[in-house]
Amino acid sequence: MSANATQPYRTEHALLVLLVQYAQHLGLIPTLMAVPMHQKTYIHRPQTKIVEFLVAILAGLPHLADISRDGRPLDQDQAVAAAWQQAGWADYSGVGRTLQALTQAEAETIGRVLRKISQPLIDE
Repeated sequence: MSANATQPYRTEHALLVLLVQYAQHLGLIPTLMAVPMHQKTYIHRPQTKIVEFLVAILAGLPHLADISRDGRPLDQDQAVAAAWQQAGWADYSGVGRTLQALTQAEAETIGRVLRKISQPLIDE
């Protein structure tokens, strides 16, 4: 809900709002947010940008720039950000810089988190 409780946020990405319910059931968001990262926080934590990148993948965005430059930019969708427990989204350039600055160890940790969460689904 928005600051005005009678007016919900509008979204062009309703499926992402539904997918977050499953992600929350799996504990994905707090697990990703807990991954230690060496990068500084200016406006958005680097972990938030990793979550944003995952959401962009789930949205089927073919290019990183589509986060900000698509006809329905994900980084302007406050309903999706709120559903994914984020105050807001970063511009695609910030997401790209975060991805570029990941250390091998950080990338491997993120990969382990995603494998651990998805393995029960694969096993089924």
